[in-house]
Amino acid sequence: MRAQNNNTKLPESIGAREVMGLAWPVIVQMLSFNAMLLADAIFVGRLGTGPLAAVGLAGTAFFLLRAFGNGLLGGVRVATSQAVGAEDHDTARRMGFQGLYLALAVGLPVALAGPLGPPLFALMGAEPGLGGLASEYFSVLVWGAPFGCMNMALSAWFQGRGDTKTPMWCSVTANLLNIGLNPLFIFGFGPVPAMGVAGAALATTASRVTNSVLMLYLAGRELKGANPKPDLALLREVWRLGSPIGTQWLLDVGSYAVFASMLAMVGEAHLAAHVVVVRIICISFLPGYAIGEAAGVLVGQAVGARHPQLARQAWFTATWLATVIMVGCGGLFVAVPDQLLSIFKVEPEVAAIGRQLLYVAAAFQVFDAVATVANGALTGAGDTRFVMFVSVVSAWFVKVPIGWVLAIHFGLGALGAWLGLFGEILFFAALVLWRVRGGAWLAEPQPPLPQALPAK
Repeated sequence: MRAQNNNTKLPESIGAREVMGLAWPVIVQMLSFNAMLLADAIFVGRLGTGPLAAVGLAGTAFFLLRAFGNGLLGGVRVATSQAVGAEDHDTARRMGFQGLYLALAVGLPVALAGPLGPPLFALMGAEPGLGGLASEYFSVLVWGAPFGCMNMALSAWFQGRGDTKTPMWCSVTANLLNIGLNPLFIFGFGPVPAMGVAGAALATTASRVTNSVLMLYLAGRELKGANPKPDLALLREVWRLGSPIGTQWLLDVGSYAVFASMLAMVGEAHLAAHVVVVRIICISFLPGYAIGEAAGVLVGQAVGARHPQLARQAWFTATWLATVIMVGCGGLFVAVPDQLLSIFKVEPEVAAIGRQLLYVAAAFQVFDAVATVANGALTGAGDTRFVMFVSVVSAWFVKVPIGWVLAIHFGLGALGAWLGLFGEILFFAALVLWRVRGGAWLAEPQPPLPQALPAK
């Protein structure tokens, strides 16, 4: 395993080979992450429906606290890819240091948020028993926040430089460790006591620390000779590009927190079914997300090199690739829903609800593919404010109200909430597709990246 030094120029055209060359390591990385989440759900599911629902609720709260920081760090990928496209490799290298400083700034406060668990879960509508289990998981999970943020920053930096393999190998190694530690910490063995849901959180935290150690080691070899000092001009550029992404993530995850609260109010079985199906549909979403990220990197490099036609090629190619993969997975959700749900050993009521959610998920795959790739392309071009606006409107003015009315007032539970999710995806896909086809995202001139300070 070694970092890839990528100073290559853009290809003359961008087709499936170029997109998949960047995307397949991200797909492997994301699938390994999904395997970790699946392992968490499978092992915790053996503790019962309550613990499974609690892990889903705590995970939503944790991602809510990290949402803005995670999105902000996405600005590192955009700025780095544009610097690479402009052949300003000194600035691209220094972005690695700036990303680490931002990661610590946004990650350390989250690590102190453990005591917020009980009031937060009460606010989200959890019953005392469910809230207690969620707080137990949450209080351990937050310890790994600074390491998770460093992983996000360094992954974004490597990917922006066109190196998607290094983050992949680090993530796969760490996630395999998590899968191995899960049964040990959850159920105990020998001198290791059974820790239940807290053990699942501890395994996840240990994997994030491992990932950070590997990434820092490999990034350090690439950053030798670069000026490590904080650069306000570069930090402002990351903020300019990343703060709309962070706002988008925060409000989007906030809408999912409301979403989870609806399901907690309806009942544990509905929330548990939601958690399980989210884990299952990641087998389609994560490859689509990876292709969207690859499109974003290629678009960013094309924008930095002032080649808008290549940016359009990257978007178009990535869209049909993601559509083929995600529609194929949708067929799997319809063909074998019971077999997919049986992996989690859930109770019959949870399985019945989960089957309905898988059918809804199958129906929105093509729209999700279009939305995911267009999101990545617009973000790579620096059109992050438009993406933020559309995301906020679709989440808070489509998904939440439709889901609330159908789930609570019409008594459809998780099915009604997921129909609201379908509405959000359809609305978002329509608007970002209109934006990409219109060309405004490429017609608007991008401000030049600030020059990095010379190394001393």
